[in-house]
Amino acid sequence: MTPNRRAEDLNLAAEAILLAVKLGGVRAAVGAYWMLRIAALSLRFDPPISGLPQILTPDASAEWALQQIPLTRERAIAESEIRRGEYLNASEGFYAPVGGEVTLTGEVAFSGLQDVELILSAIPWVSSHIKDKEIEGEIRSWLEIQGDL
Repeated sequence: MTPNRRAEDLNLAAEAILLAVKLGGVRAAVGAYWMLRIAALSLRFDPPISGLPQILTPDASAEWALQQIPLTRERAIAESEIRRGEYLNASEGFYAPVGGEVTLTGEVAFSGLQDVELILSAIPWVSSHIKDKEIEGEIRSWLEIQGDL
């Protein structure tokens, strides 16, 4: 595969992610996860691929991913404490039966906290390559509370 073809493929991937998020085809957190994954992948090429879209730079992909986080840090911690309490106080009916059939009724909903956790799981893939101090500080602030979630 030629370097130009790689750049075209990565550009197409970034465009598809942005469009899927914009149209609501995927949750913003899933888009952020994949954008960070593609940005991290592009860093692995030596020599670096020229002609990549701006969104696939570490700074731009991280900044965009941070914008997709649906909760504030304070709200994420509060939601985590609520979830922890629900798990600790749950009755047997809360859990799926072991070895039994599980039937999901209705649409499966993902919480804002799950979206925060998904994005934070991918941020480290590019965080060591961040040049912008403001983005780096925001990432550091999120990663500092990750253990509390």
